[in-house]
Amino acid sequence: MIIVPTEKQLDWRHAPLVLCGLVFINVMVFFLYQSSDTPKLFDVMTQYENQGYFEREWPVFEGYLKAQNENELLDEYRTAINDDDTATVIGDMLMRADFYGYLKQNARAHFNPDFYDEWSPQRELMHKRVQSVSYIANGLTPANLTITSLFTHQFLHGDIMHLLGNMFFLIVCGFAVEAAIGHWRFLAFYILSGVAGGLAHAASDWSSTVPLVGASGAISGVMAMYLAVFRWKKIEFFYWFFFFVGYFRAPALLILPFYIGKEIYSYQFDSGSNVAFMAHAGGFVAGATLIGIAWLLNKSVFNNTYIESEQVGNPRQRQLAEIYENIERFRFEKALLLVDGLIQQQGQDFELAMVRYNLLKIARGETFQQSALTLLTLPLLTPEQIKKLDKVWQENPEVHSQLNEQSALKLGMQFTALENPSSAEQVFNELLRMKSGSPALSIFATKLAASFQRLRDSQKKAHYESLAAQLTQGAERGLL
Repeated sequence: MIIVPTEKQLDWRHAPLVLCGLVFINVMVFFLYQSSDTPKLFDVMTQYENQGYFEREWPVFEGYLKAQNENELLDEYRTAINDDDTATVIGDMLMRADFYGYLKQNARAHFNPDFYDEWSPQRELMHKRVQSVSYIANGLTPANLTITSLFTHQFLHGDIMHLLGNMFFLIVCGFAVEAAIGHWRFLAFYILSGVAGGLAHAASDWSSTVPLVGASGAISGVMAMYLAVFRWKKIEFFYWFFFFVGYFRAPALLILPFYIGKEIYSYQFDSGSNVAFMAHAGGFVAGATLIGIAWLLNKSVFNNTYIESEQVGNPRQRQLAEIYENIERFRFEKALLLVDGLIQQQGQDFELAMVRYNLLKIARGETFQQSALTLLTLPLLTPEQIKKLDKVWQENPEVHSQLNEQSALKLGMQFTALENPSSAEQVFNELLRMKSGSPALSIFATKLAASFQRLRDSQKKAHYESLAAQLTQGAERGLL
C-alpha cells in the first residue's frame, strides 16, 4: 500500500534549492561513482577464476564457514557449486573481509610456498579493489560502524529503481517541507534523519556485516516532517492499495503512526526482504521529533502563511478522483465513461490507459485486446510502469503476434531493464518468428546478453552474444 501527501504543488516562489541539490548529488553519485562498481567486480571475479584461486581457496572457505557455524550458508554454497553457479560463491568469497583476514593469517598453512608467493600480492590487490566498491567502502555496516558511514550511506543506492523510488518520495514531500521550515534547517533535519535511520538499522543487529545504502532513512524523516509541519490540518493524500486508487483528506498527524507502525510490522514479519525497515522507522521518528523540538523552541521559524494557504485544485486530479471513487463503489461502466472522456479531452497516457485496461479486463469485451495493445505500444515509460507493462504482456499472450515490428522492438528493449528478462526473451523470439530484418535486433540481442550477465547466467549470455554477432554480420552483408 502506498500513501503520499499531495496537498501542495511546487511553487517556485519558494524555490527548493536544497532539495534540487540533494537530488542532483544523489543522481551524480549513482551515475558517476557507483556506475563503476559492476565492471570492477566482474573484472576481479574473472581474474580470480581464471587464475585458479577459487579451486585452491574453496576448501579453506568450507573449513572457515564450519568454524563460524555458518552451516546453512555452507549448504547453500555447495548446492550452488553443484548447479555450476560458482559466480555467486566467488562473489561472496571476495566480498567477505573477515575471510580474507583469516586467509592472510593462515594461508601458509594451506598453500605450498611457490603458490603462496604468487598468490599473496595478487590476492591483496583483488581484495583492495573489491573493498573499494561503493557500498562496501562507504555503506553503513553495523558490525563496523563509523561516523563517516552514517553520512555517506545516505547518498548511495543499490540500483536504478532504488534511486528513482527514493527521489520520487523526496521530491513529493521535500519541496513543501523546505518552503515551510527554510533551506538550512531542512538540510540539517534531512541529514540528521538519515543518521538516526542508520543508527536504528544498526541497533536492530549490531553483528550484521551487510552494508546499508540509500537515502530511505532521511526521506522517511522528510515524510514525517511533512506530516508534523501540517499537524492537525486536513490535507489531501493519494493512496494506492491493490486495485483501489484515489484521494482522501485527513489530519496529517493521524497518518504518522500508520507509517511508523507499517515499517515496524514489516520488520517483524517480512524478514526475507532486503528493505531496511528499521532505518525507515528511525528516520520517521527523528523527522517528527526534530520538527516537534523546533516548534517548541521557536514557532516563528515556520512559514505559517505557506502552510495555511489552500491549494488550488488540479482539474485532472479532481477528474481522476471521481474515476477512482466510482471504481471503489463498483460503478465500472460509469468509471469507464469518465476515463474515455478524459482521454478524449487530454490524450492518452500510461495512467489512463492502465485504468481503462483494468476496467475492460473485468468484462473482457471486444475492446479489451485493443486496450492491451495500446498499453504495450506506449513510449518512454518509467521503470515502475515497465513492471506493470510486463504483467500486461504475460496476461495477454493472444496479442503478442498483433504487435508490429517497430512496436515489438521498442517493447522488448524496455523489458531488458527488468530484473527478470523472460518477457524480453519472448518478444525477441516473436521478432525472430516474424523474420525481422531490423538492424536494431542485434542491439536487442546485446541488451539481452547484458541482462543475463547481470543474472550470472553465462549460458544465455553467450547465446545472445552469439546471436548479436550473427545478426550484425548479416546486416553488414546486406549493406555490401
